[in-house]
Amino acid sequence: MSAQKIWFADALDAQNQVVRLCEVDRAALAETPFLDERWDRTGCATRPVRLADMPETAPEARPVFIWHTAFCCSTLLARCLDKPGTNLGLREPAALMEISNIKRREGAGASDRWIQRVMPALCQPVEGEGFVTLKPTNTVNNLIGDMARLYPQARHVLLTSQLRAFLISIAKKGEAGRSFARRLFTIFAMDGHPIARTDPRQLMQMSDLQIAALVWQMQVAAMLDAFNKGPRENFASLDGDRFVADPEPALRAVDDFFGLELGADHVATTAKGPLFKRDAKDASQSFGPDRRKAEADRIAEQLGPELDAIIAWSYGLFPQSPRDGVLPNALI
Repeated sequence: MSAQKIWFADALDAQNQVVRLCEVDRAALAETPFLDERWDRTGCATRPVRLADMPETAPEARPVFIWHTAFCCSTLLARCLDKPGTNLGLREPAALMEISNIKRREGAGASDRWIQRVMPALCQPVEGEGFVTLKPTNTVNNLIGDMARLYPQARHVLLTSQLRAFLISIAKKGEAGRSFARRLFTIFAMDGHPIARTDPRQLMQMSDLQIAALVWQMQVAAMLDAFNKGPRENFASLDGDRFVADPEPALRAVDDFFGLELGADHVATTAKGPLFKRDAKDASQSFGPDRRKAEADRIAEQLGPELDAIIAWSYGLFPQSPRDGVLPNALI
């Protein structure tokens, strides 16, 4: 029997008000690390649909979200929660990225319209599944509050790392990491963060790691704002390093919070399985908490006292951020 295929909301043409649907089966959606420009769509049929012709209904499968600050094992967590027949995990769909940019260009009224017409096609139930887990890229964090407002039944895990871990990850990636941090700053600056009004000459004098620290703080600020607007009981937080260090209780807590009913056997098998021995983004690369910690210790030693100085400096600008990096309603 051939695998069930669905028309997945793959990409948006904001200028022409068109949604591109892609016919794809569940396995392709579940296995693809990122459903953006990196996804190989060879062999997939596509068809354009005018936004006005997309049905404005609630998603049949209850959406649950993993929002994150980058470099905190969000891809791994989304993979762990995927279970055929129960929950489909979608990682970084391009459609959500474009909606987040529509909000930055045109405001929340315009992005709400896109959300309400695209989400039903993004969260189609596959093979009788009751849930779709969406793990957007972190530039989509400006939609957290909007999704909570438009879909009161949805639940949200705010996955973070501590600021120190985020800065170490940026430094580990060298020039690519530094460029990534500055690009993120320019994106988040469009979301109305007060820090974005800093004199450009002053910003130019900041180091790459200082800019990266501001990026982390801006993301945490956006998450706290969405949490405070609520409904608070629909939000929970998780530290990525704690998740990786002891995955079984973390996965059990996420499963209970989302109400996925993955089951104890799935959680235990997954926590001890191959997902924690390979890179979630690149299966050809090995992975493990010991290796992750060793790399972090090496980078921290190279950075020296500068690392702690930048962390302290950024908290002076964002005094509301939790010093331990743990957001409210922590699952573990």
